[in-house]
Amino acid sequence: ESLAGDKGYDDQSLRDALGSEGVRPLLRHRLFAAYDHAHNARLDSELYGQRWMAETAFSAIKRRFGPAVHPRAWYREFRELVLTAAVYNLEQALKQ
Repeated sequence: ESLAGDKGYDDQSLRDALGSEGVRPLLRHRLFAAYDHAHNARLDSELYGQRWMAETAFSAIKRRFGPAVHPRAWYREFRELVLTAAVYNLEQALKQ
């Protein structure tokens, strides 16, 4: 298993927690030192490249339905997110 994220998630404690759970972190390093370039070059480009597909889908959903989740209870938030994604997928299928 792996988890991809951008430089905003560059935190050693997060990397350690993911590693202890058996999850390979695909997180770019912020560029503070020369060796950070080497860390970024070692990322699996095929796996990390899949991240842009998810980012594109999130962006399209936010443009179409707005960025906010309105319910206050976590299970209602989850339900709203699932239904929003389902409606978006149906709209995309109907366009084809």
